[in-house]
Amino acid sequence: MKRGFLILLMCCGLLGIGGTALLARERLARCAYVPFLSGDLLPNSDFARDADGDAMPDGWSAAVAGPVRLAAAGDFTVTGQGRSVQILGIANALRSPTVAVQPGASYCLIAQALADQAPAPTRMRVRFSWLDAGGVLLAADDSAWQTVKTPEGGGWSVLRAGFRAPTGAAMLQLSFHPASDDRIYLDEVHLRHGGWALVPLAPAPSGPRAVGPLVVEPWPEGRAAALSFSFDWETAMGGLIHSRSVDDPNADQDPIARALRMREGVTTTLDLFRPYGIRATYYATGYALLLGNTEHQQFMGNPTYTWATRQNGWPSDVWATMPWFANDPYQTFQRAPAWYFGDLVSQLVRAGHDIQSHTFSHFYGGFVGPADWRADLEAWRVAAAARGVPMARSLAFPWSSSGGMSYANWDELEAAGITSVTRTSRQPQYRLASYRDPHCRPVPGHERILACPDFYLTEHSAPQARALIDQTIAAGGMLDLWAHTEEVVAPAQIAAWEEVVRYAAAQRDAGKLWIAPLAEIADWQAALAKVQIEDQLMPGAAGAAPLRIRITNPSSRDLAGLTIRLPFSIQRLEGDASMVHASLVILRSLPSGRSVEVTAWPA
Repeated sequence: MKRGFLILLMCCGLLGIGGTALLARERLARCAYVPFLSGDLLPNSDFARDADGDAMPDGWSAAVAGPVRLAAAGDFTVTGQGRSVQILGIANALRSPTVAVQPGASYCLIAQALADQAPAPTRMRVRFSWLDAGGVLLAADDSAWQTVKTPEGGGWSVLRAGFRAPTGAAMLQLSFHPASDDRIYLDEVHLRHGGWALVPLAPAPSGPRAVGPLVVEPWPEGRAAALSFSFDWETAMGGLIHSRSVDDPNADQDPIARALRMREGVTTTLDLFRPYGIRATYYATGYALLLGNTEHQQFMGNPTYTWATRQNGWPSDVWATMPWFANDPYQTFQRAPAWYFGDLVSQLVRAGHDIQSHTFSHFYGGFVGPADWRADLEAWRVAAAARGVPMARSLAFPWSSSGGMSYANWDELEAAGITSVTRTSRQPQYRLASYRDPHCRPVPGHERILACPDFYLTEHSAPQARALIDQTIAAGGMLDLWAHTEEVVAPAQIAAWEEVVRYAAAQRDAGKLWIAPLAEIADWQAALAKVQIEDQLMPGAAGAAPLRIRITNPSSRDLAGLTIRLPFSIQRLEGDASMVHASLVILRSLPSGRSVEVTAWPA
């Protein structure tokens, strides 16, 4: 009897231990706290210490420090106690102190976040940056984008991420990245051992891409870089009548005179590009697509924007109370040529140039909401369709006004088919692209949209523009050179543009540069990221086995000129390739949804 009772106790104990172990394992997988096994690893994880009083928790840092700061004690915290950290800006990030790690061990993060802009939620992701013992970055793992709710939308959201430390890792730094310019608060941050149930997100390819022993080059025909020329093309009802005193060198001038120069600039820029066979992009406001408005249409409901104030950069507060299209003369382009440019559209189309959106209304993108964006994009689509122009795929922000864009605003651009943007904000916390790093970058959280860098080309900046072309070629990147059409009408302005265009054409003719409209360049980059390549060594003599390569294009764009770099010099080539130079294979064609095969013999 006594022995049976002891056996029963032992069984119960073993069951208890097993149950505890299972419970501990399950909690570790969820990154939950387990006594003695999985405590917090991050120093100052509750943001309690700020010894130097700089509004940044001790040991923590930010990509752009000013907009990332401690919230006041008790404000915007999960429990109403302690402190949280405020993060602002799509180009910003909060970075943790480094933590010692062991290669091969799993680590997980659990935190809570709140978006302080009702009613739409935003998103955030967590990056694990693995460093070696000297602090050099070895690898980075990104979580999926995760929803961050607003107080009205349900309150605090839980963020989770977990990854395994790679070989050679000695330290880990976490960073938190927003997917919009919505203000986000972060609290209850915990880094622990475990979290093996959390799966890494595969990174999207960009730039030259290695596929086994092969490298897919970034631009057609093996060219080193891409370049576009573009113009912001506005009538008096575009940005001219509404001009801000910030970032507009001609804001104090007569909008009618400026609009007539905008009109004249179409002729001068067409003459500029014609000898070189270059196609440019004209980013048009809505009234640039109209032949007139004798029907007294009230576009977009003729809104009044209360944000158009002196405080926000306008020279007066008049537009804060006046409907945006109130000055429309309701005439035709013949009687009011400064207000409507629709008669010029056919000239641009016949010359092969690209017409894209500078918004219909020339509003400030970061000050308006998703309904405004929806109305603007639809008004532009209707006006463009009336002139036989397709819906825009590319958009240039008026006044570089991407700063302040909410996640919901980006949703509207993506839903309308916008795949590239330029003229983005130059403020560091909002900066999506810069000519100092000339590459189109996916917009965080809306990666189907690429943000492309631009440089303002004037008669004074032409020498720098030429240098930037060289730098872009060296970086293997992309750059857009732009101005308003009104700024290419005077002899000195035309001469400056002629100098830069001639230089760019020479680099193109030397095989270094691809020149195309910005939307086509961005679409090429997006399509290239989807290309699939399979390679197989074929039977042959020792040391000279040929390599068969199958390339598939699942995108909706033809990729003629796609270039692959082989790991050897080529002696002989069979297949649908038009050119061989050393180790480069340039495809004659790669239609949408099709595959081609080539076989290469090493020299």
